[in-house]
Amino acid sequence: MKEEFKVTLCAPLPRRGFAKADRYCDDEVIQMQEYLKKATGDIIVFPEGYLPSDRLKEAEELARNYQKWIITGHEDQGARRSLYTSIISPDEGVVFTHCKTALTQGDRNKGALEGRDIEVYSSPFGILGIVLCYEIHFPEVARIEAIKGAQVLFNTVGTGMWHEQQFDEWTSIAKARAIENRCFILGCTHYCDPIPMIYAYDPHGKCLLLKRNEEGMGEVNIDLGSIDERDYMRDRNPAAYTDLGKGEYRYE
Repeated sequence: MKEEFKVTLCAPLPRRGFAKADRYCDDEVIQMQEYLKKATGDIIVFPEGYLPSDRLKEAEELARNYQKWIITGHEDQGARRSLYTSIISPDEGVVFTHCKTALTQGDRNKGALEGRDIEVYSSPFGILGIVLCYEIHFPEVARIEAIKGAQVLFNTVGTGMWHEQQFDEWTSIAKARAIENRCFILGCTHYCDPIPMIYAYDPHGKCLLLKRNEEGMGEVNIDLGSIDERDYMRDRNPAAYTDLGKGEYRYE
């Protein structure tokens, strides 16, 4: 396992029909290739919904050609719209897929199906977890992944932040997730809406990278050796948390 590696986080133009933007890319796979040409990271990350799911094979080919690991959002299209983020190995293609478990009202209005499983992936770069967009607001998602050993969480986000309050809330929540789970958390959005962003926090909540209102990429070095003892994991009292599994609330 590589304890030290570099991650490239991308804020690309969205494809037509996915997000509200002043500009759109002509072809998302060609745009992905342009990012891979410039990126120096071992892992290259693209936002939620970056690709239609039927173009994943082309992303696998790019990962193989450039010998880069790719983490990318994608979505099924048609009558049912499920949202995913997949990890693509340069040698094996798609090796892990996470389906969004926490849906917004907008997702539900479009007929999206929610995921049910929260798993992690053991990679050459440590144990990786996906917190897909809105899921960052649900501490259970990141905590379950941390309990399963996640050292780095990737928050692939569909749109930019709509206003300063949302930007502040989102980055504060990301910092909290890093601290409470003693893991790295890295995120990126499309270049759309008023405040596109790229961010990275270390396990103590130190901001390693924060870019906003910029189309392009940001790169950050990750050192897994800096993750110290996870006191919050050790000192949990699951017997006191049984109410978390009780009851269910759904919008009408």
